Amino acid sequence: MVNLDNRPRVIQRGFSLLELVVTLLIISILMAVAYAKLEQLAEKVERVSFEGSRNNIQAQVTLKVAYWFAEQQQSTAEQLVKGNPIDLIQHIPVNYAGELTYSELWAAPGEHWYFISDKQWLVYKVKRNIHLQNEFEQHDVLPFQLEVMFQNQHQDKGLVVSARLQPLYKFDWIVDSDD
Repeated sequence: MVNLDNRPRVIQRGFSLLELVVTLLIISILMAVAYAKLEQLAEKVERVSFEGSRNNIQAQVTLKVAYWFAEQQQSTAEQLVKGNPIDLIQHIPVNYAGELTYSELWAAPGEHWYFISDKQWLVYKVKRNIHLQNEFEQHDVLPFQLEVMFQNQHQDKGLVVSARLQPLYKFDWIVDSDD
């Protein structure tokens, strides 16, 4: 091939602007999809952690009640229902953050358990609640309270035969399982 204008031939190196824009667009789309999957995974992890902590608290309360029953230790419903269930257990969950008042709960960080002293509730404050359906007014809070049964079912004091950590409002936290 003959160079007619007597200029040295320039070899093009690098990428064109169009190639760079297309590459950035593809990377952006991949990052958006990956971020959505990562958020869904993070919510699944939080839900499983919440369920594990709740089951752990329940198991320890059940063990405490069994101990009281074996020792024939009497109690009252008021002591148990109005008290902090965390005080009954030996192994406190890592994400238990202490006692608050209901008004302080609004500013408290999520992914933690709190005891609301003015309501006598044990609550879990959710951080990622995209898939949480909650009937409570504050949709990122799941309040619980002990439900106590005595040997004589028609009394509110005596020998405790069961104590269950019951949600005060109906909730459903289902994260899609398409992996």
